[in-house]
Amino acid sequence: MTNQSYPRNNDLSCEKVKELFDYKDGELFWKRPGPNKRTDRPAGAVNRDGYRRIKYMYKLYAVHRLVWTYHGNEPVAFIDHINGDVLDNRIENLREATHSQNCMNRRVRSDSKSGVKGVTRKKDKWHACVTLDSRVYSGGYFDCKEEAIAAVDKLRKELHGEFARS
Repeated sequence: MTNQSYPRNNDLSCEKVKELFDYKDGELFWKRPGPNKRTDRPAGAVNRDGYRRIKYMYKLYAVHRLVWTYHGNEPVAFIDHINGDVLDNRIENLREATHSQNCMNRRVRSDSKSGVKGVTRKKDKWHACVTLDSRVYSGGYFDCKEEAIAAVDKLRKELHGEFARS
């Protein structure tokens, strides 16, 4: 789900990003002050989608994409935050991913009744299920919520590998 007002592609080169910004602990700081460009605090602002974005030459850039480029990486379609924190833009926390892998690493939905990804209540049982490539894999039905959690964790590790998130 990409908001069209924030294009994914980063048209700034590594050299240009290094010319404009200093990198420190996952944050980018403007090298030269100017209107709305302070050197004493991280560049950009956090938008309602939760990501920090920087405006440069009338375009908005996602900070994690600029950090990715800053470290000499080629632009990619999807960048995953390993720990799930979209404001943690340390290069160690960023990795290339496919759309499917990026979805695997999502957090539990705020409207989840069980509070666990893949665990739902079906009549009088707890159902454990995991989705991979638009296919739903069932881990079974359980009387106990804890058993369903264990089953969905096991299934997720098998199917999602390093992108598994409970």
